Amino acid sequence: MLYHIYGKGDHKYKPNGVFNHIEKYEATKVHKPLKKIYTALTEYRGNKDFVKAKTLQRCDLYIPSKKYVIELDEVQHFSYPRYITLKSYPRTMAVGFNIKRYQNTCEEMHSTDNDPSYRDEQRAWYDTLRDFLPLITPDEVKLTLRIQLGFFKWCSLDPKNSKDKAVFKTLTSFMGELK
Repeated sequence: MLYHIYGKGDHKYKPNGVFNHIEKYEATKVHKPLKKIYTALTEYRGNKDFVKAKTLQRCDLYIPSKKYVIELDEVQHFSYPRYITLKSYPRTMAVGFNIKRYQNTCEEMHSTDNDPSYRDEQRAWYDTLRDFLPLITPDEVKLTLRIQLGFFKWCSLDPKNSKDKAVFKTLTSFMGELK
């Protein structure tokens, strides 16, 4: 469906110069909101060493024609640490998903993946950095879109069927972006 709407995508896209350590953002405009989120994550369970990789790894999908990063979120992405990050996002920040819907899903699911013990915080932090890509790398990424997986059988939709396309637009959190 995404290829039908946008054209070819890149599954190997890795944003340039996007660091995982909060210290790397000290002289940037995103430091204050990211620091608030990072601090909330470290205070949640006391895990302070969850950032292991130096730079952000590949995104799920990149649509070069639109400069969109598309993330596909399975059940494990809906944890309480992710809820913590989402509630701290700047209200004026543009995102390609319904933050309130994601917060509600995190509260309802309360998924845990504690192997290693900091995994939930780590995933929430890396998801946050991907959501902030339009602010960190505005020349590369215009918007980060997110699709909740595991709640609907996406492969049942036919991209050539206008009714299925309408269902897709309704079920995705970024339907205003689809043209």
